[in-house]
Amino acid sequence: MKISKGKLALLIVAASVFTSLSAQPVSSPNYTEADLVWKEDFNGKKLNSKDWNFEFHQPGWVNNEWQSYDDSSKNTYLKDGFLIIQPLKTKNKDGSYSYTSGRINTQGKHTFTYGRIEARLKVPKGQGYLPAFWMMPDDESFYGQWPKCGEIDIMEVLGHETNTLYGTLHYGEPHSSQQGKYTLAAEDFSESFHNFAVEWEPGEIRFFCDGVKYKTVNDWFTRRPGFEEVTYPAPFDQPFYIILNVAVGGDWPGYPDETTTFGPEAQMVVDWVKVYQKKSYNEDVEKPAQRVVEAKTDNSGNMVRSGSSNWGFLKFQGGDGTLNVSADNKLDIIPTSDGPVLHAVQVVQENIALNKGSVYRYSFDAYADKDRTIVACISAPNNGWIRYFGDENVNLTTKKQHFTYEFKMLEFTDPTARIEFNFGNQNSLAAVHISNIRLEKTGDIDLSKAGLNLLPDGNLIRNGQFQEGKGRLANWKINKTTIADVKVSNDNGRRELTVTTGKEKTDSSGVIVYQDGLFLAAGKQYIISFDAYAVKNCQIGVEFGAFNEKPSLTKKKQHFKYIYTIPETKDYSFKLKLASEGNTVFVDNIFIKENSNLINGNFDADTAAWELYAHQNAQCKLDIIEENKNKVAQISVDKTGDMDWMIQLKQNNITLENGKKYHVSFKAKSDMDRTIMWALQRDGSKDDNWIPYSDTQRINVTGEYKVFEHTFTMTSSTDTAVIFTISVGAVNNKVINQSHKIYIDDIVVEEISK
Repeated sequence: MKISKGKLALLIVAASVFTSLSAQPVSSPNYTEADLVWKEDFNGKKLNSKDWNFEFHQPGWVNNEWQSYDDSSKNTYLKDGFLIIQPLKTKNKDGSYSYTSGRINTQGKHTFTYGRIEARLKVPKGQGYLPAFWMMPDDESFYGQWPKCGEIDIMEVLGHETNTLYGTLHYGEPHSSQQGKYTLAAEDFSESFHNFAVEWEPGEIRFFCDGVKYKTVNDWFTRRPGFEEVTYPAPFDQPFYIILNVAVGGDWPGYPDETTTFGPEAQMVVDWVKVYQKKSYNEDVEKPAQRVVEAKTDNSGNMVRSGSSNWGFLKFQGGDGTLNVSADNKLDIIPTSDGPVLHAVQVVQENIALNKGSVYRYSFDAYADKDRTIVACISAPNNGWIRYFGDENVNLTTKKQHFTYEFKMLEFTDPTARIEFNFGNQNSLAAVHISNIRLEKTGDIDLSKAGLNLLPDGNLIRNGQFQEGKGRLANWKINKTTIADVKVSNDNGRRELTVTTGKEKTDSSGVIVYQDGLFLAAGKQYIISFDAYAVKNCQIGVEFGAFNEKPSLTKKKQHFKYIYTIPETKDYSFKLKLASEGNTVFVDNIFIKENSNLINGNFDADTAAWELYAHQNAQCKLDIIEENKNKVAQISVDKTGDMDWMIQLKQNNITLENGKKYHVSFKAKSDMDRTIMWALQRDGSKDDNWIPYSDTQRINVTGEYKVFEHTFTMTSSTDTAVIFTISVGAVNNKVINQSHKIYIDDIVVEEISK
C-alpha cells in the first residue's frame, strides 16, 4: 500500500462469486478451522482499542495521496456487525476541498509470523479510491526502513476498476515487487462481499480470492546498501501487523474527478478478519537458485553483442521513431516524436552480466544530424532501476566523437543489467548515429585493501549482527576442538551467535569463531565492542592482533568495549574463544570501528560508512567523483519529494557524550542555488523521537564551495547511536523537481575543549 505499480506481468483468472452475507469457512488444503488463532467480527458498538489502533497522517504522507487519516467516527465506525471505512470530502471556507478517511491497524496488539490471514469485505467504487487490506512489520527498523522491511498487500482494488484485484509483495533495496492480478468475470468487488487471503509460510507466499489461488511468490530478498543479502526468507520472517484503510487519490489510482461520489458507494465494508496458524513452521528453507547469465565477450573482450536481434527499440508516452542496425553494429536512430520523458524513445541491450568487485570501461562513438543531447546509462531493471553508470548527458555535434567512461561494481553482482540510450524529451528530432559500442572489464577491485572493507555503519566486521548467509553465519569461520553446537538463534527477531559446549573438559579455545583479512593501517585507534552473556558465569577470550582480553560473562547481557591502537600495517584476525564446559554462550552486535566521531568524512574510501536514504516520493543517487584528484560526494537529485528528510546523506552510530563540546564542519556547493540542512540527531526509528542534539542547521549552497561550521554542547544524556544527516529534500517546504547536483566533502565532527 505504500507504493504499487501494475507494471509487472500479471496472472488473470476468472473468479467465482460469493453472494451470501454469512461468513464463509476457510477454504484451503493447508489450513482448517482448528488452526484459527484470532478473529475479529466487528460485532461491538465501537472498535475495540485493545485490538486496533487508529493512524493519524496528513495529506501527502505517502504516494501523494489527498486524504488525512484520523479517528473520526464519521470515517471509521461499526454498524450492524460490520466495520465501515468512509472517505469524506469537505468544502473549506476558501472554496477548496479537503478529504478525510480511516486507517486502522493491529500494531503492538496482534502480530503474526506466518499463517493464513483472511478478510471478507466489500470495496468502494469511484475514481481515485484505493482500499487496502495489508500487512507491515511490527518493528519496521529491524531490517531497515521501507522497502527493506517488507510489505504484504493482500488486497488492493482501484476504485475505477473494481472488477480487478491486486496482491503484491514489496521488498529489497533497491525496491523490488511482485504482483498478482485477479479479475472477476461477471461482476465487481464493490457489488458483494468477497474473501481475500494470503497464505504466508517460510519461503512461499500464496495469494487467494474466494478460495482460488492466483499468485505464488518464493523468490524475494532484503539487503541494505553496502551490506550482504540477509538470510532468506527475510524480510518475511518477522512479526507483521494487519492494516485496513481507504486512500483517496495518489500516484497509482489517480485522483477523484467529477464522477466520484462520497456516499455509501464509497465505503469499504468489512465483515470479519481471521488469522490461522500452524503450531510450528520449518524455517530451514533456501532461496530458489537464480538464473545466471555469464559475462560473455567477443575475442576483443567486448561484452556488447552485435546484431539487430540483440537491440531493442522501446517507445513510451507518445515517443516514436525507427532504429536501423547495420551488420557492424552501427545504430541509426531517427526519432519522429520525442515524447515528454527521457525514456520516451530508447535503444537498449539487455542481460549484460556485471560482477561485484569489477571495474568496467564503457565507450562508444556518436554524432547527430544536428547538435543535440542524448542520455546514456547502464541500468538495473531487476534492482529498482538503479544506475550502475549514468544517467550521463552526452552532447553530440555533427562531427563524430569518442566517449568513454569508467565505473565500478561495489555492492553486488547483476546478471541482468541493461545498456540504455535515451532520446526523449530533448526538444530535438535530429537523427543520432552510434557505433563502436564497447563494454569491457578493465580490472578487479581489492575490496579489503582499497579501504572499501568498511561497512556503511563503519564496522570492519562483516555480519556482526548474524543476519547474513547460510545459517546466518556468513563471513565467520569456526574451529572446534571439542564437542559443541555453534549456531545463530532465530526466535521472534532474536539473532545471536549461540555456542553450546558439552560437559567434557575444555578451555575457551575449544571453540574459536573468527574472521581473517582485516587490513588495518599502523597508528590508527579502534574500538572493539560486542554484547555477550551466558547461561552460567564464565570467561571467554577475545583476540585481535596483540590485543588479548578475557571478559567475564554472567546471565545478564553486558556490553563490552575496548580500545586498541594498531601497531603495524598488515592483515589482522579477530577471534572469539567461546567454549565453556556444560554451558551456553551468547554473542551479538560485534563491532570493530575506528575511534573517531565520524568516519570517512573525506570520502577517500568512497561511500564506506555512508548511506543515501531516498523516500519513495524522491529520486536521487549518490556517486563519489574526483575533483582535482580529490574525492567528493555528489548527490544527484531529480525529485526532492515534499519533505526535507526524504533525501538524506547519513552516517549512523556516532557517539556524543553529555556535557562535551563538539565542532562540526564541512564544505558544500550545488549547481542550483538552494537550501539544505544538517543535524546530529537521535535515532528515532523505534519511537519516532528524532531530537536534533545540534539543533537543525539550515544552510544556503551555491555554485562555489563554502565551508560551513557549527559548535554546540551535548546537553542530553550520552548517546552512542547518533545519526549525522545532511538533508537535501524539500528544505523549507520547497519542492524541487528540476535535476541538480549537490557536492559535499571534508566532513568533520570533533570534540573540542571548552
